[in-house]
Amino acid sequence: MRSNTAIPGLIIVAGCGFVFTRTADSAAPSYPEWAAAVVPAYPHALPSRGPVSPKMYGIATTDPFTTVVAWYKARVHGAWSASEGGNTWTVKTGGLRIQISANFYDDSCNEKPGTRVALTKYS
Repeated sequence: MRSNTAIPGLIIVAGCGFVFTRTADSAAPSYPEWAAAVVPAYPHALPSRGPVSPKMYGIATTDPFTTVVAWYKARVHGAWSASEGGNTWTVKTGGLRIQISANFYDDSCNEKPGTRVALTKYS
């Protein structure tokens, strides 16, 4: 059975296979507890950030890649490693994998300058 009842103030954003929901006129959601236990939320994330799956949370920002990497490295200590070419930085610590990449995609799946961050819970 399909309901036609609207939920006032709810925004649903879908793009590139991901769906994010949040209430209108509210701040973007903070990191899930399992991520917040390791690192505070990045302060300049775009509003479309949110859960990708129960164990993955993604953000995008127009901030330069080097700025985002420096911000996370100053707050998350561990064995950071760069990909060949240096376009991705990764660290695993405290049950969290942080992967920072030098691009992100808009709602039309077009690559844009900026940075994306994937926070993944692992055991």
